[in-house]
Amino acid sequence: MKTLNCITLLIFLMMIFSQLVFSQDHHYWSQQFGSRSALMSGMVVGGVRDTSAGYYNPGALGFINKPSLSVSANAYQLERLSIDNGIGTGTSLDSDKISIIPLLASGTMILKAFPTHTFGYSLLAKNQSSIDTSGRIEKNQEVFSDIYHKDGTVSFQGEEKFIGQVFASSNVTELWGGMSWAHKVRPNISIGTTAFMAFRNQTQNQTTMARAVNDTTIASADKMDYIDFWNIRLLLKFGVAAEFDALKVGMTLTTPSRNLFGQATVAGENSKNNAYDPTQDKFYGNLISNRQENLDTTYRNPLSIALGLEYAVTPKTNIAGTIEWFAKQKQYDVITPGEHSFLRNIIVDEIIAFDAGSEERELLEFKDGAESVVNVGAAIEHEYAKNIKGYLGFRVDHESNPNNSENRSSLGITTWDIYHITMGAMFKRKQSELAVGFTYSIGRPQNNFLQFANFGNIGNGSLSGETQYTSAEYNAFTLIVGYTYFFSKR
Repeated sequence: MKTLNCITLLIFLMMIFSQLVFSQDHHYWSQQFGSRSALMSGMVVGGVRDTSAGYYNPGALGFINKPSLSVSANAYQLERLSIDNGIGTGTSLDSDKISIIPLLASGTMILKAFPTHTFGYSLLAKNQSSIDTSGRIEKNQEVFSDIYHKDGTVSFQGEEKFIGQVFASSNVTELWGGMSWAHKVRPNISIGTTAFMAFRNQTQNQTTMARAVNDTTIASADKMDYIDFWNIRLLLKFGVAAEFDALKVGMTLTTPSRNLFGQATVAGENSKNNAYDPTQDKFYGNLISNRQENLDTTYRNPLSIALGLEYAVTPKTNIAGTIEWFAKQKQYDVITPGEHSFLRNIIVDEIIAFDAGSEERELLEFKDGAESVVNVGAAIEHEYAKNIKGYLGFRVDHESNPNNSENRSSLGITTWDIYHITMGAMFKRKQSELAVGFTYSIGRPQNNFLQFANFGNIGNGSLSGETQYTSAEYNAFTLIVGYTYFFSKR
């Protein structure tokens, strides 16, 4: 009966807390897992001694000598992304999200056949993000100069009614499930490893539409890029943990991921209607359009190495720090489109078909990659009373996006480093702990964010304008309310 109640509670909590949250698409330290680990801002590679060690340092699981199951949740986030002058109208494009961070479910097992070995398991939401923004402008402007035809008629005379719109979104869900093993090779040294299977689902879309209208003619220009894919891959994390009186140290190595399989749907379109060709005195249009389904996908994690320590300055005060290096990933194709194409160049009623070549193929190519980054952080833990501890943590989460939003056919749009400050307290009882705290996150503004469009700079027949670099700002406030219950197993 006790086992049934435990399983029921676990399923209930998973249903409550498995919702989407907003983080960043090219950051490695955006989320932290487990009550104490979250309050320590994730700086626990050296000192983790609970079931979250399966993720942070599997070698530390060897110091856990009692089987247990823990479920820890949940942080409430209010996040804001603001892109200054994102479409050239002088106003910002904003994305505001209130979300719930998913739980970590983890546990350890001691098997009678292997009493000196510890086995563990974990399920966590490694990365989830949601960005959704849009902008629109309506104005009267002479987009086209008066066009005088050979028959004496005049097109686009005077001002036109201009309408420009942009829609941009990016949604990521990435779940990791892992099985761990650890063994003490010395009384104060333990080694271990976790094999993770990672599932990623990502959707990215950007649509730009522009219209210039007068009494007789509508000119338009549209562009759309869309990808929806899922991918499954494997990776390993190796860890070693050691204790030397007041000092705890740990080191981990995470292997590059091994791609298994996945599928994608991609679509792209680039069209223009009622553009004027003065040599033929005719209006014309062109259209590049394609959509392909069930394409193979590739997604990769880089090699990373982390080193952490935790030191008891006094019997009641611990300080901790972690540094982690992530290797560079060369640009690679997330998907490779097939040969099917649709490309037309239209002049009045004449339709002339020709080979799409590289132009149409590039419309459906999506790439990814990562720059090498080094993330660092530090934390303090202090015991105020027998069952109450306070925490202060800080970490720097560098962005690894090599594209800096220049290439719209690349995954991700973030181009800023994020600084996280965490404060909170832990309240312990016999078989449970309650974590309460908050994290304030701020992105360092960078001025290399490419506008989605520049509708403030249209004219001479150009409906989209020439895009320029602008700045983007990110900040977030996270309320941590984490509850962990330890189910003892006999």
